[in-house]
Amino acid sequence: MATNTQNNNDGLTIQALFRSCWKLRWWMILSAFIALALAVCYVKVKTPIYERTTWIMMNNADSGNSDMALISEFTGTSGSRKIDNEVFILQSPTLMSKVVDELGLNTRYYHYVIPIFENLHINGDLFSIKAKEMYKDSPFWMNISSDSELTGMGFEAIYVKFVDIDGKSYKIKQMMVDGEDYSINKTTHKYGETLKIGLSKVIISRSLSGEIINGDTYLCTWNVPQATADVFIKNLTASVSGGSSVRNSTDIITLTYKDPIPERASNILNTLVTTTNNEYRQNSGLSSRKTIEFIDSRIADIAGQLGEAESEYTNYQSSRSLVNLESQSQMQLSSDMQYKNQMTEVSMQLKILEMVSEMIGQNAKDEHNIIPANIGISDNGLNNIITNYNTLVAERNRMVANSSENNPRVLNLNSQLDDAKNSILMSISSLRQVYNLRFNELSSIVDQSQISMSSLPREQYQLQQISRKVDIIEPLYLLLQQKREEAQIALYSEVDNFRVIEEAFGSKIPVSPQGMKIYIIAIILGLAIPVVYIYLRNTFRYRVETKQDIENKIDVPVLSVLPTDGEDYYSLISETDRDVVAEAFRKLRSNIQYFTDDKVIQVTSSITGEGKSFVASNLALSLSHTGKSVVVIGLDLRKPTMHKIFNIEHCSLNHSLVGFLLGKVNRPEDIIINTKSSDKLDVIIPGIIPPNPSELLMNGKLEELIGWCSQHYDYIVLDSAPTFPVTDSILINKYANITLYCIRADYTELKMLDEINNNLKDNTTPLKNPYIVLNAVNYQSSKYKYRYDSFYDSRYGYYYGEYDSNKGKQKIHRKVTSKQEE
Repeated sequence: MATNTQNNNDGLTIQALFRSCWKLRWWMILSAFIALALAVCYVKVKTPIYERTTWIMMNNADSGNSDMALISEFTGTSGSRKIDNEVFILQSPTLMSKVVDELGLNTRYYHYVIPIFENLHINGDLFSIKAKEMYKDSPFWMNISSDSELTGMGFEAIYVKFVDIDGKSYKIKQMMVDGEDYSINKTTHKYGETLKIGLSKVIISRSLSGEIINGDTYLCTWNVPQATADVFIKNLTASVSGGSSVRNSTDIITLTYKDPIPERASNILNTLVTTTNNEYRQNSGLSSRKTIEFIDSRIADIAGQLGEAESEYTNYQSSRSLVNLESQSQMQLSSDMQYKNQMTEVSMQLKILEMVSEMIGQNAKDEHNIIPANIGISDNGLNNIITNYNTLVAERNRMVANSSENNPRVLNLNSQLDDAKNSILMSISSLRQVYNLRFNELSSIVDQSQISMSSLPREQYQLQQISRKVDIIEPLYLLLQQKREEAQIALYSEVDNFRVIEEAFGSKIPVSPQGMKIYIIAIILGLAIPVVYIYLRNTFRYRVETKQDIENKIDVPVLSVLPTDGEDYYSLISETDRDVVAEAFRKLRSNIQYFTDDKVIQVTSSITGEGKSFVASNLALSLSHTGKSVVVIGLDLRKPTMHKIFNIEHCSLNHSLVGFLLGKVNRPEDIIINTKSSDKLDVIIPGIIPPNPSELLMNGKLEELIGWCSQHYDYIVLDSAPTFPVTDSILINKYANITLYCIRADYTELKMLDEINNNLKDNTTPLKNPYIVLNAVNYQSSKYKYRYDSFYDSRYGYYYGEYDSNKGKQKIHRKVTSKQEE
């Protein structure tokens, strides 16, 4: 049974919610319209942001290089370029500052327009509050220069706000230098006129592009490239495409830039990639340039030595007239020449190793310079180590150029370079030992051969010594010439760091603000605001407002809901009244008449001010209109109000209830007062306030009075005191047949309903046949229009009003149309 009741209550709650929303439909439509209008204004006022994207792929031409594999073997680390490093470099402020300087983005121009109506032009700043940025269509440009190259500009930022006068001159409204106001001698200037700011010059000139509007406000700003780059870098996003969990598993990078001007966003992305490639080529070619410089210096020295050796050889031949050697010495010398050639090769290798060792020794401990590569070293292992070392030096220099010496990646490369340098020195030391042993061995063999050749002329021997010098120097000279050409070719064959897969592209629809999404959210919020307001108001209210509030808390039926017409609280209804208050009391009267055996009606409440006396008086008056004899007994001895309601100005002790209870009056009929409101209605008022109300109610005189009234009246209405403060109502209730418990709307607190329920169901002193009367419901208040299906609604086809005797006409309160007549 309880479950069914709960289900019914839930159904009524959902139905009531639906009815409330339906009653709020016009407010919901109005709220949605206002919210939509505000959303449209927001979208129009907000500067649209566009997104541009470019895809680039990193060139890993050195990823399979055997040289890099060898140095990785020595150092124990990977020498391939990591894509995370490239992403970091792409987002560096230094690189962005070069882009800003390349595109001239540190000077920006704005036009103040009216939000929403950007094509409407009104002189003055009252409505022109939105700064719309101009990119390549600016009708003017600002040039800043310095008188002294040593001092620079002398400032880092300048802000010039001006108004165009006639297309030929302008008036400065505000000028700021480094965030502080700056005043000049005059405010009106001609376009092209020089403004002196310290040692710098500022010139605002007209350009051929764009149209300038007389009277409109414009703005020019200039910042140093680094400061502008710090602003632009926040709008740049670089990420590795694919989102693979395995790092460095892809070579594709996605660059995204957001900007109010889509053309500028595309230019920034494309220029960023170009600048990055230029930086990479400059750093990668450093090894080849260093090699060429080193070879050029060595060629100059060796060319001198070779020239001296050749001159000595020629002079020796001339002085001794040596043209050809005897044929018989050729065979003897052939064997000797083979060993000499080997000694020459060994000597050349030792000199090369010595040159490389000297080059490394000239560097400081923490200094890392390019080591000449491929200069004639015959050992492939050493050549590979030197090549990989130079690659790491180039990578380190490029990262230092875009960050700092303390970057963790730079420190890691320093460690790898130190390991590689040590490997080079170890290889040179090992090779020296091998070549020295070989050279000593060859020298011993040649010496033995010289002994066997002692019979040859001394001149021939001396000529051979001189020839040996030429044979040693000349191959080295030719080798250096060859290596120089190879380095020159390598310098011009460097590839770009990135290959552009797709140049900057993007949609014409801005990514922010998203108009359609904002409009939908605004409509939903607009529709929800009135409903949420009513819901929150109902959730957080703390006073009783509806019949449902009482039924949810109290297990006693609500017998009637009494409205209020907003007039005098103590007003009484008349027999001719047709307003909602009179009709409500007639309905209450009809409900009570169903209880045929009950003639003593007690009216009480929880606290004072809930209208129990008003209900008791008008209920009694309504019963008297049916021809029944009714008496109202004012039993609220502590705060009597019955005399105010029936306008009884004075009553002596001998004509009051207190006088009867005290024994001053013996006959009940002596304290009966006939009211002017109805011939069938009498009233007994308390009179003076006694010092002991509870004791008077218990002395038996009240029982005598009610017994006498039961014999002479059809109905007895007892107006008793509130139940919470005192026990008077409990004492009186034993004489009653029905108890009407008054609760006043917008007055009684919700937290009191649980106490009222406990009071009505008290097992020790329960009230007889209790019923709830909800009093003073103001149906004209807006909060009730969305909470009630009023009893006086479209289901009834009556005109409710009251007769105005002074004007002699019917005053209509409300007109409704019967649903049955529709």
